Parts: sequence; structure tokens; C-alpha cells
Amino acid sequence: MVKKSYGRRPASSTPNEVLVAQRLNWEAFDNLRKAMYIRIEKFGSERISIDFQRTETILPNGIVPLIALVKKYQTEGVAVEVIPPRSVDLNNLVKFEGWFYSIDPSRFGRPEAHGYNSLPLRVFSNDTELNSAINDAIEVALRNLTMAKSVSGAFEWTLNEIGGNVLHHAQSELGFIQVNSFPRNSKLSIVVADSGIGVPKSLRERFSDIANDRVAVETAVQKGVTSKPNFGQGNGLAGSVAIAVQSNAFFSLTSGGGRLVVENGVLTVRDFMPPLYGTVVEIQLPTDREIDLPAALWGHNPSTYIEERFEVDTSTLELKLRSCAQTFGNRITGQKIRNLIQNLMNESPSSDLVIDFEGVNIVASSFADEVFGKLFVELGPLGFTSRIRFHNMNGTCRQLIDTAITERVLQGRDA
Repeated sequence: MVKKSYGRRPASSTPNEVLVAQRLNWEAFDNLRKAMYIRIEKFGSERISIDFQRTETILPNGIVPLIALVKKYQTEGVAVEVIPPRSVDLNNLVKFEGWFYSIDPSRFGRPEAHGYNSLPLRVFSNDTELNSAINDAIEVALRNLTMAKSVSGAFEWTLNEIGGNVLHHAQSELGFIQVNSFPRNSKLSIVVADSGIGVPKSLRERFSDIANDRVAVETAVQKGVTSKPNFGQGNGLAGSVAIAVQSNAFFSLTSGGGRLVVENGVLTVRDFMPPLYGTVVEIQLPTDREIDLPAALWGHNPSTYIEERFEVDTSTLELKLRSCAQTFGNRITGQKIRNLIQNLMNESPSSDLVIDFEGVNIVASSFADEVFGKLFVELGPLGFTSRIRFHNMNGTCRQLIDTAITERVLQGRDA
């Protein structure tokens, strides 16, 4: 590999240290990248030490863009050392999310396949890896949040479009995606980043008269604008912005020397200096507000993960309980499956739901209460019996669920 020469001065063999703020969010990342820019590109350092020792909070919109930037510098020959936080809890979170593993896999452990409340950082370089990450992200969302109608479809569509842009337009070897659910705030957090050529340079390959990067970023979110017509119609970013406006979501697109933000339904664009390598998209999507997806997407009503995985016919959904968990013995598992059931019913309000117990020999009383007892109280006897049907349920499970429903009715929903 040929190392890129940045510096005006001779390169130093001593690591240049950059200190991470107590709270690593987008603003702290912006300061951090400027410090790295000075050390690497102005002073020619080939070794950087990123010191997290005083850091107490790490947010996806700070760490994911940092990882994309670090990977860019690493491919150009810069050695990067990570000094972990002092906080034991924060180190556990870092390990769980797989953040430092992406920077230095020889020192830091691989994350779990998916987490309780999040999709740990996923790195993708092709459609197969991206599709796998998106499917896992949807499962995380369906199990951790109760979503209003069409929110899961909007979430899925946006992930596919933003992730697909990395593969088709960024000219980047790697893309990075992180999804976190926040049940208390009824929000989904999405961050997608790459260190490719960026939106402005990509658009100038087709529109050479674009005045500057700020104009390029603003142009990119207009309907029908694309640098590669053979790959799509240019509605991905425009549709994502339309969804953000309709749902009152936060949306930001930062690339090169431009940053576009949608907040409280208002779109603003400004210059962003020094230019950002690649592209970072952040979305904070409310999940308790119904979305008219065809209206946001100019009449288009895309097929969804729920339809493809759970739909038997136009009036029936089927959930195979055995595919949801290894065991059914606690309330935590029960809450996630109840969220999943509620989301399936919210997404298809006119469909019946068949819950298939094949391969499930027994469920714990606490599980039965958390799922079926609470659902019965919430839906009411008529709503529960008219919409939910059980298949392949043995006598033991039936007795436990009947008892749980009876006791829950006596106690009430929130007891």
C-alpha cells in the first residue's frame, strides 16, 4: 500500500494524541475530526492516539462517523491507537456495540450478532451484508418498540435507501450502520456513514455546474436527482426527507462541505468546513406517530419485511413462536414478543394473527402473563379472541395461558 502524504512537515514517529470529550456526540466528533485533520493532514503525523479515558458518554452520531474517518486514515497508512475509557460500564457498552472492534479487532472483542435494544455497529460492503444488517435492525425495532402504523415500513424503506446509496454512489469499500431503539422516548436512532467520495463529488459526475458543496447537498434531496440513473430514480434521499418532515423526525445529511438538517419540519442547509470525507446520515424517527407512507413517497407503497416474513395471505399473519426465542421463561423475553405481536397487529389492523406453538412444549407463567395476559386486557375479550388464534398449542401451554389471562383480568393491565 502506498501511503498518502499529507504533511507540510516531516512525518513524526511519535503518536499525536487527540482527546475525546466527556460526551462524544456529533458536535464533539466535529471537533475531534478537526484535531485529527490538523495533526495528520497539516503536520503529517502517521500515528494517532485517540484518548477516551475521560469520556463518560458515547452516542452513535459521534462514534460511527469517527470510525468511518479512522478507517479512511488507516487505509492510507496512518496507525491509530485507541485508549479506552476508564468507566467500566462504558467499556462494557463499547464492547457490546462493537465500536472499538471495528478500529482494532486484534485488541477488542467482536460484538454480539444483535443486542437487546440496538443493532451493534455493522460494517457492510455488499448487498448481502447490508440486507442482513437491515433485517436484524428491523427485528430489534419490532421487539423493543410499539410502533404506529407504517412506521416500521418507513424505517425499513429509509434504511434500504440510505444504505444502498453507500453501495451505489459512495465508491467506498465499507459502509457503517448503527440502529438504536429508545422505548422510553418512542424513538429509533439511525446512523449510516461511509468515507467515500461524498455526495458533492458524486453529483458533479453528472451535474458539473453545481456551484458548491452546500448546493450539491441541497440538490441531492430533490426528487428525481441521482448521479447514476442506471441504479435508481433518485428518490431515496428525497423520500427520506419527506418521511422526516411528515413524522416530525430529525434528519441530517453531512457530506463534503455541506450539511443539511430537517428539524421540526424545517429544512436548513449550511456550509460545513473543513469538508467531511464521505457522508454521514442521521435520523431520529418517532415511533408513536402514524406515517402515511404512500403520501410521503408520491403514491408508492413499498412491500415490507412484515409482509414478506409474516403474511400468509391478505387477511392473515402468522408468527411462529419457536423462531422468536430459545426459551420462554421470563418477562424480558415476553415483553419483546408482546411488542412484536402488537407491531404486527398495528401494521395490519384488518388481519388475523395466527400464533403457531409448534416446538414449544412449555412456557413460564410470567411469560404467559407478560404476553397473553396483558394483550387480553389491552385488546379486550372480543378484540383478543377475534384477532388472535393459536395453532399447535399443547394442553400444558393452554392451561398456563388461560390461568395467566384470568389472573391478569383480575389484577388489571398495569398491576
